[in-house]
Amino acid sequence: MSKSHKNKIGTLQEIDEGELTHVSEKKFSYKIIHGWDLKSSLECDVLWKQGWLDLLKQIQQAEPDEGKQDDILASISTEDSHWNWFQKAVDYSTDEYEWFHLYADGKPQGACLIYHPEASALEPGDIFYVKFVAVAPWNRTCDLRPREFHGLGRIILRAAQRFAVKNLKLRPGFCLHSLPKAEVVYKKLKMVKVDGKEDAESLAYFELPQDLAIELMEAN
Repeated sequence: MSKSHKNKIGTLQEIDEGELTHVSEKKFSYKIIHGWDLKSSLECDVLWKQGWLDLLKQIQQAEPDEGKQDDILASISTEDSHWNWFQKAVDYSTDEYEWFHLYADGKPQGACLIYHPEASALEPGDIFYVKFVAVAPWNRTCDLRPREFHGLGRIILRAAQRFAVKNLKLRPGFCLHSLPKAEVVYKKLKMVKVDGKEDAESLAYFELPQDLAIELMEAN
């Protein structure tokens, strides 16, 4: 029997806060907002696309040699640069999805969408599936310039994990299919790559075991 889901137009709630160190060594407070919000998704589209344009201009101005430009572009994770966050918010607005946006310096620095529940491939119990997660282009590794903020992906996933356990009553742990260049990030989190669970686009499946998920939740 198919499961019926209702559209969620809920209230926005601040679920986490803390402090980030900018590349300039200036301190910025951050907050993570939970809730479906077209405005936040549109801000990701507008500000992040402008960030990509600014970065491309920097590359063109700093490295006129086409070969060097290609090397710099290859050093950046651009596989999700075409994502339309506003359209994703329109498409994924029902109650089996949860939205998270990380704000600092007056703008969205990261975004995450999870789906629940999802059966674990490693251990008994239900966990959540990370449908999409990304940080702003100025927070990504690039051979041309340093990142403005570090560790935002871990921070937003930690907040989502805490929310899932407390509010969704899921056991600790989550899974995802990784874009190729993002695999190094999930390996640093010690997520386990599970063979035979690739998606339709042949993206590798990773899952965070329960004990490591508990460590993530308890981390500062």
